[in-house]
Amino acid sequence: YLLTSTFFLLFGGVLALLIRVELWNPGTMVLGGNGMGYNEAVTAHGLIMVFWFLSPFAFGFANYLVPLQIGADDLAFPRLNALSYWMYAFSGVLMGVSFFQGGTMTGGWTLYAPLNLPAYTPSIGSTGTVLAIAMFVAAVTASTVNFLVTMHHSRAEGMGLMDMPMFSWSILATVWMMLFAFATYAGALLILSADRILGSVYFSATEGGALLWGHLFWFFGHPEVYIVFFPALGVMLEIFQ
Repeated sequence: YLLTSTFFLLFGGVLALLIRVELWNPGTMVLGGNGMGYNEAVTAHGLIMVFWFLSPFAFGFANYLVPLQIGADDLAFPRLNALSYWMYAFSGVLMGVSFFQGGTMTGGWTLYAPLNLPAYTPSIGSTGTVLAIAMFVAAVTASTVNFLVTMHHSRAEGMGLMDMPMFSWSILATVWMMLFAFATYAGALLILSADRILGSVYFSATEGGALLWGHLFWFFGHPEVYIVFFPALGVMLEIFQ
């Protein structure tokens, strides 16, 4: 997890540098003359940093430290943990490949409707990006279930929840938020995939789809702020004490 997420940190960092180079002088066209290359870089940078770097980086530490802190031999479901990692890794590959499928998503990392629909982002790469995020969310959900079972049922004998160290508590709070937040986002992404692949019109602007996407996305998006912050808070609490 740590090595893979560090790779995505570098990937997103390169995109950030390209964004700054594009803005170096007015009219600079390093990323293409029509502006779409710039939009792709901004969108991909946001998605990679929020999804493929921040949370997996924290869960690299959690995979190692939580079993040690609660006296467990390993996570409750090691094979599910492996499945979670490989789905995460392959979703990142799918995200990277989307650049070479007519261009990746250009609608911003929030994927606001109707910019997330084929009428505005028609490339195969845009659909690939949506599917990559959906695979990532599935990986996160599997990992979430694994940590919840481990922390509630695999603690050392005599260790109550209130006896757990602060880092483990920060992970427990994080995975409970993830269980509900990412489930909503998974539903939104499945509906969006239907719009892009099957031709449904859930998020079309004429039917109030932009508002629907906003409600579904921010039911996930607001807890996501704390999902990426809590593990870091847990690390800080361990260091300070």
